[in-house]
Amino acid sequence: MLTLQYFTRRVTRKWLISVYFSGFLRIFGVVFRVRIPSSHKPMTQKISSEVQEIRSIDVSRKVDARKISETVQQLHTQFRIYGRNAREWMRKCVLMLPALERERVWEKKGFGSLTEYAGRLSGMSHKTVSDGLRILRAVEHMPDIMRVIEERGINCVKPIVTLLTLENQQFWAEKMRVMSQHALQMYRSEREHQNIIPPTISDSNTTASLAIFREGALSKTINKPHEEAIEKINNTENATTTDTARDSSRKKIIGIPLSESTLNRLTKLKGSDEWDTLMNELLDMREKILEQEKPEEKVTDSRHIPTGIQRFVIARSRGICEAGACAKKYEILHHTQRFASEQTHDPDRIIALCTSHERLVHLGLVEDEYIKPKEWKILPEPDKNDKKYAIDQLVQRYRRPG
Repeated sequence: MLTLQYFTRRVTRKWLISVYFSGFLRIFGVVFRVRIPSSHKPMTQKISSEVQEIRSIDVSRKVDARKISETVQQLHTQFRIYGRNAREWMRKCVLMLPALERERVWEKKGFGSLTEYAGRLSGMSHKTVSDGLRILRAVEHMPDIMRVIEERGINCVKPIVTLLTLENQQFWAEKMRVMSQHALQMYRSEREHQNIIPPTISDSNTTASLAIFREGALSKTINKPHEEAIEKINNTENATTTDTARDSSRKKIIGIPLSESTLNRLTKLKGSDEWDTLMNELLDMREKILEQEKPEEKVTDSRHIPTGIQRFVIARSRGICEAGACAKKYEILHHTQRFASEQTHDPDRIIALCTSHERLVHLGLVEDEYIKPKEWKILPEPDKNDKKYAIDQLVQRYRRPG
């Protein structure tokens, strides 16, 4: 590139000098009627030949770039196919781990352990071997789950492996087919937060790990005999609404890094009231200010959300997912009314969501999208009578699972 630029500058400089010189000679010849010698004529032929050479270099570079592009595309396509095949064969190798362990194939072939055997022959890491054995031992008697693992791999079941039973395997298998690992983890968290999923029992013969989830609080994990844990779960499921109200009104102590001047100002504002009262007043004031600055809705055929509405929604959410207690950064601005059915950009019906919550919404698993996102309730199954369900099905058709 440097050589080409230098060559271009040199030819241009020669051409300008020759034009100026030839123009001067022509004026001199006209005024004084002097015949210009042929040796002083412009170097037209030489310049034109050099220009043609530059053009030929540019054309050759374009041809080379096109050839490189085709080569790169071919390499990319080939590597992608190999990578897909590699993932598929690695999935098959993981599914063979329980049988290899039962028959102790690694020992009979002279290897020190199953991990060494799998690592030498398939490049499998120690973590992949241990996770594969742990998960497959827990679900090998569940045919619905095993079919999904054969289709999508062992990672799709990781978020819910401790919840699986023979009774609920079909329910979770359907969710695993349409959700990504992150979306499935988010679905489980939301359901646990709403006390819909019972506390977790680990797959053990002697002990069970009990985790009791309540509104905004997670009790300590304790170990109890299996029968006592089941009895505790039943008691938790029958908890009254009074307990829930008591938990939701429980105050928490948090630490916030503040400068001394900011702390003094807040202390004066608080006065004799409680901090909770001051914080609620500040939040209500912020909502009023945002309401005054809210842009008007716009009816248009374009799916592009106007810049003013985008800025308003992002400012309202502070760039954080607005669903539930999610603290992830927002990634998608979602139309709760579905833009395909109502071509309107309404700031009140556009919310900032992370990818996992947006996936749950388009799976039809949110009970009522029109209430505040922090109050959303997650459904076990989508409402197929909802008019948005058909649109969501089309969305799922044009995207990967999850």
